[in-house]
Amino acid sequence: METVLVVAERSACDEIKRMLALGSYTLIRAENAKEARMKILDISFSLVIVVSPLPAGSAKEVALFASGEGVDTILIVPDSFVGNMAEVMGKYGIYVSSNSREGFASVLRSVRVAREKVHKAEEKNRKLLERLKNEKLLTEAKCLLAKNKAMSEQEAHAYIEKKAMNNRISLSDAAMSIVSELS
Repeated sequence: METVLVVAERSACDEIKRMLALGSYTLIRAENAKEARMKILDISFSLVIVVSPLPAGSAKEVALFASGEGVDTILIVPDSFVGNMAEVMGKYGIYVSSNSREGFASVLRSVRVAREKVHKAEEKNRKLLERLKNEKLLTEAKCLLAKNKAMSEQEAHAYIEKKAMNNRISLSDAAMSIVSELS
């Protein structure tokens, strides 16, 4: 379940709740900029929605603060300000929406798609880093075998594979074992 901070007056917050009713969200409300900043620092939010204007403080500053903390942020502004604000706030990774139901739904879909793409890229990066770590370990084991046991690279690789098969462990575990033995 995602935790969403809605920074708005009560009536605007109720409207956001209705628009988010189909999703699985836990909503937390802040009425002003100061309260919003404190909650952003205290709680891990997946999304911050700021409805302009705020009764106390700048909606734009709250949105910039949330985005600066690494939280996906949607700033809802009156229709006449959408184009201008989207251009300015887009530079900071802040999504800008009109206060229409359709506009908000469209921006929310964009946030979800972007988040999914980032998640996939992070997962791919994690797998590549793991693979790189294993390759580095394997190379280190081969170098130690070449240095300490006068093996060629092919012989060292075959030795590591055989050790992994005989001990029923992964290639990286076999390489780690060799590195710890020969270091």
